[in-house]
Amino acid sequence: MLLIGEIAKLVGVTPRTVRHYHRIGLLAEPERTSGGYRRYGMNALSRLLQIRRLTALGMGLGEVADALADTGGADMREILTELDTQLAGRGSEIQRRRAVIARLLEHGDDPTLSPELAAAVRGLGVPRDEAGFLRAAEVAAPELVDPYLAGAGQDSPWQGWNLRLAALADAGTDDPRVEEIAGELYAMLPGLLPADIPAELTEEQASAVAGTARFGQMMTTDMSPGQRRALELLVEYGRREPERWGQ
Repeated sequence: MLLIGEIAKLVGVTPRTVRHYHRIGLLAEPERTSGGYRRYGMNALSRLLQIRRLTALGMGLGEVADALADTGGADMREILTELDTQLAGRGSEIQRRRAVIARLLEHGDDPTLSPELAAAVRGLGVPRDEAGFLRAAEVAAPELVDPYLAGAGQDSPWQGWNLRLAALADAGTDDPRVEEIAGELYAMLPGLLPADIPAELTEEQASAVAGTARFGQMMTTDMSPGQRRALELLVEYGRREPERWGQ
């Protein structure tokens, strides 16, 4: 007679694993001693060895249950053939992943960026700390990515804007820097916005504006209270000078 810890050690699993097999019906519950301990015999040891060796081949527990349910072995052969096919496919996938990793190591690209965006970031010298913006924008507002990358590596006016806004990353709404930086950002706006904004937008332009606005709302979620207050002040300043913006 073996106790659960002893049989688990012989098979090379943990007692917790043996209990899990009991719960899912893969291994029958044995009789218990008068003290309430499970006691295992040769049949249980044999069954556990089967489970252990089949899972080591890569079978899932459901497949193991199917395989062991057929004493004739016909289903076992079918399952092994299917497993072999799956492993062959995984081999191809592993080779593909290794090729991707080799390229990443060669170029030093960020593996969390799409290949196209990683190549653009590498070629244009986009700062690493701005990759998060691009990673999210590529999915949420792709219309922002190309204009941003077009100015990357140059003295883009947006770089100055980003730097001033970043200075408020730890600011609260009552920080004295908020109003000062909001004024500076407001002064930068004419150089950042298109010179001629059409009175009526095409469907494509309207869609792009909506996407950009949606992404802007997402960005403010991650901003500090001081940064959000600075942007609110920009709106207030614009309302005071409607003629400046053609309103």
